[in-house]
Amino acid sequence: MIKVGVIGPTDIAVLGRILGKEVGALEDEARIVGKVLADLNCELWVNSDGGMLAVVAKAYKTSKGNKLVVLTPKEGEPWPKTHTKPYVDYADEIREEKDWFYSNYNVVKLPNLCVCVGLSCGTFSELAYIKWDHQFKCGNLEKLIGITSLLRDGRFPEELEEMAKDKISYVNVLDLKHLIEEFQRKKIENQMIYERIGQKHRGGF
Repeated sequence: MIKVGVIGPTDIAVLGRILGKEVGALEDEARIVGKVLADLNCELWVNSDGGMLAVVAKAYKTSKGNKLVVLTPKEGEPWPKTHTKPYVDYADEIREEKDWFYSNYNVVKLPNLCVCVGLSCGTFSELAYIKWDHQFKCGNLEKLIGITSLLRDGRFPEELEEMAKDKISYVNVLDLKHLIEEFQRKKIENQMIYERIGQKHRGGF
């Protein structure tokens, strides 16, 4: 089961004003993301917050997603965490992090994939963590997926593209399923190759 982190705005109304879209239309796209991840048996990782993250997570569970991991800070540092309770209540696994930094960082560091469902000040910080991990070869993240209809001008900022372009893929929300299926297929093929190499070294051939 591949792990997929999802990042995006907690204030959907602001995203809607920036993109010129109705809140309901944005929520519909977020629900498609949640359903796709459930249908493909992905493990979903999100932070304990509202907005687009909560819409994706709820759609994932409604679509019978197998494992929703919600990251939440153990301590309300440097910001309060009193608002997080409603979002951890429907988690299959609650992952307590040291503070808000590690909660935001690990949602893009530990999964195999990250799907961005819109930009915000908080999302910019998570994208910066991806850039630094890519530069210093840290973390597990193999691909950052941007949903074009949820990004201003359909792209990430040029500064991120310049530094991590070989890790970025853009996709229409309706084509997300195909992109992740291809990723899963390649993961399985690579695993089979590693297993055959291991057998050969152990004298299995």
